[in-house]
Amino acid sequence: MNQSFFPSQKSPLDSPDPDWRPYLHLFGSREAVHPEIGPCFICEGRYLVEEALKAAHSGDLRVLSVLTTPRFAPQFHGSLPDGTRFLVAEEASVNGLLGFQFHRGVLCCVQRPPEPSEECILSAKRLLVLPRLDNVDNLGQLLRTAAALGVEAVLTGKGPGPFDRRTVRVSMGAAWRIPVLQTDELFSWIQRWRAFEPSEVVGAALTNSAKGIQQWTPAPRTALVLGPEDKGLDGDWLALCDRLVVIPMARHMDSLNVAAAGAILMHWMMGPGATTQPE
Repeated sequence: MNQSFFPSQKSPLDSPDPDWRPYLHLFGSREAVHPEIGPCFICEGRYLVEEALKAAHSGDLRVLSVLTTPRFAPQFHGSLPDGTRFLVAEEASVNGLLGFQFHRGVLCCVQRPPEPSEECILSAKRLLVLPRLDNVDNLGQLLRTAAALGVEAVLTGKGPGPFDRRTVRVSMGAAWRIPVLQTDELFSWIQRWRAFEPSEVVGAALTNSAKGIQQWTPAPRTALVLGPEDKGLDGDWLALCDRLVVIPMARHMDSLNVAAAGAILMHWMMGPGATTQPE
């Protein structure tokens, strides 16, 4: 295991070492790239780093490097998988590297895993479909809920990516625990998925034709479609759905945040008739 240390009077910003590059300018960034390995993602904080290392030890992820301040270094030194770089920098250097005040003490850089296979998506009996989201926190929450409830795969379209730094953080690592495919061809994927019978595409919509979820018995194969935060599903998606459902509201509330509504609808979808939940 190689170790690299930068004291406070030096800066990783000046290092030609490619393993430091993915940590540059993370504030607001949507993705990280290793100059030699390609797309990767950043985990921040002890919990996420430890979870990523567990996945690396089991062969599910490849952790390229772990970056800590000297105070946290003893907690991670000597326990990293083979091939993982151990990077240590003074707190001032880390703050300069990231572009913001960092208080979590440890980060790691992980090679982005391969996209899920076509078979993985098309064979899913419980599928979450997100044509467009604008808020990265909502995507993270939906991935976390989907993974926790046993949804088998997620298709997502425009908007934040499943391995954006904040998506990974908010999802608490669900981004790599559940198969997620981001694509511009969602219509094509859904049409191919629904070719396997009996299948049903169910959309959440505030329309007069939508039925309360109490009237919804999920089909053996069900795809749940959630619309964007501002206007919900557009006309093309509404027409594509076999059924529209709504969560009845009380006290004159008109709707729920998409992450909250998605949690309720996914819990209902994973009820009687759902597939065995993965461990």
